[in-house]
Amino acid sequence: MMIKITNLIIAAVLLCLPVFAQESNRPLGWDLTYSSVLETNKIGSNEWIQKWLASDYQSPAKKWISERQGEPIVSSILIEYPAFHAGEHTTMWLFRTKNRAYYWQTVEGEESNDVKKDLKSQVYDNLLTLVSSWQQAKPVKPENTPTGGIPGYIGFLSLYDKGKSRQMLLSQEDFVICDTKECKSWKVGRLMLALKPVLLK
Repeated sequence: MMIKITNLIIAAVLLCLPVFAQESNRPLGWDLTYSSVLETNKIGSNEWIQKWLASDYQSPAKKWISERQGEPIVSSILIEYPAFHAGEHTTMWLFRTKNRAYYWQTVEGEESNDVKKDLKSQVYDNLLTLVSSWQQAKPVKPENTPTGGIPGYIGFLSLYDKGKSRQMLLSQEDFVICDTKECKSWKVGRLMLALKPVLLK
């Protein structure tokens, strides 16, 4: 009987190994290749965001999360999108420990200007509460995309809180909403508006 129980325990552990291995490749539960969120949303290989990512893209957030030391992370926000002048990968990582909050940023090709700073905990908490309530927006249709703009989705928002993770795609209108195709009149999108207290500090 004891041998049978031992064998069952070993079998259970072996069955769980692929799950643990998979989790170790998903820091904070996020797929940082973004292939799963693209697949879920049926984003084809010919769409701009797929070409922007490229098959060998490595998010800097993966290294940040794995190498960071200190208090455990209790919640986090990750934003990745193309810089609007030349499409460089822009990564913004905000995270909260029990006692402090932080903001890290890097832009591809401009690593000498990387940002790593403390945030007021209340600023971070307000942002997390706000973005956690969002649902993924619909992409701007090609015929409504402003001149020179990018059709479809153009970025990723990843959230982690209370041990749960989710990811969604970002559209141009999360950043800026143009009144016309020429975009002579526009307003700030919900993401940039939400980030304003972070970026001004």
